[in-house]
Amino acid sequence: MKPLTACVAFFAFAISAFPQAQPTPAISQVFAFYCNSDYSSCPDGFQPGLGPVQFSDGNFYGTTWYGNTPTELGTVWQATPSGDVHTLYTFTPNGSGQYVNGSYPVMGFLAGANGNLYGVTLEGGVQNSGVFYSVTTGGTLQVLYNFCSLSGCPDQAVPVVLGGDGNFYGITPNLIFSLTPEGAWSQIYSFNFPSTQEGAELIAGTDGNLYGVVFSLPFQDKSKASVFRFTTGGVYTVLHTFPKFERVSALTQSPNGTLYGVFCCGNKQAIFQINSTGKYKVLQKIDPAALPPVVLVAGSGGNLYGLVNTDSPGSVFGVTAKGKTIFNEQFNCPSDGCVPLSLIEASDGNLYGLTAVGGTVSPGDNSNGTIFKVATGPKDH
Repeated sequence: MKPLTACVAFFAFAISAFPQAQPTPAISQVFAFYCNSDYSSCPDGFQPGLGPVQFSDGNFYGTTWYGNTPTELGTVWQATPSGDVHTLYTFTPNGSGQYVNGSYPVMGFLAGANGNLYGVTLEGGVQNSGVFYSVTTGGTLQVLYNFCSLSGCPDQAVPVVLGGDGNFYGITPNLIFSLTPEGAWSQIYSFNFPSTQEGAELIAGTDGNLYGVVFSLPFQDKSKASVFRFTTGGVYTVLHTFPKFERVSALTQSPNGTLYGVFCCGNKQAIFQINSTGKYKVLQKIDPAALPPVVLVAGSGGNLYGLVNTDSPGSVFGVTAKGKTIFNEQFNCPSDGCVPLSLIEASDGNLYGLTAVGGTVSPGDNSNGTIFKVATGPKDH
């Protein structure tokens, strides 16, 4: 079994970094993944990986690291908002013990423009280096691309995002690539590694463009992190470069085009914003003694939501567009899970996400993560 701590970055965080505010929304468990006492049966898989993704039917979709038995290395599941869950697909070996359809579906998971789900596995496939796959809401899976099919493996498995043109995009330390919905891989931009820059993060913007983070090289104290915009037509533009080396992460974009993110790990750390004209400012400072949020979500009502991911328990918070904290709520491992992994704003206006561990299950069973809900109530406009 792969240890969770080897695959998920955990960050300690002082709750005092975000002042408490009222009212505080309630966190509740929607569903808990579980195994029986000796782990011989895990009916819905266990240890959530990616998701949730919500479709127009109102249902949520996601993945787990493991399936019902020791040879099942991951699942794709469907959940209703009320917590009815069933497995759509299970990643299993063939008769030769090979996971030709992939295994550990935890590198990427998202909705495509055609109503199907798309994802990236960590391992499995022809090269055992992961696959890019599609799966229908009825559970039919198709492998579209086997990673590391090219000499030297420039086409390594990384998370992908959906561009405004309907193609999928990913970033490696060396390059930006595209994948068509049919699985054709192409390199579309090079960072000229190792002489200039190294790619680090890529998101899909609400405006149809891609946004990401690069670090200048050589990687040392004087290195700089930059936030860039990349159009699906191949135009690369630097939006802001930080004056000295900082870790920059958790990018998200609001419907009005404002980009948010986190810089950290020096004497100054904060949530920042870059507006549609490229103007940069700090939205909210974070106590330098604390470690920062790992997820940000720009809500439809103008607020910004985020997760702090710690060994136990983790927290969820809300910040206005002016940087005022509106709530900060800790998770409770036994009642709603802890170590939160992901967050989305759903069609009902509430927040939903996954936790890595915890949850309420029947006596004698072992809890292994949850789908949770944060009842945020009416949005500010």
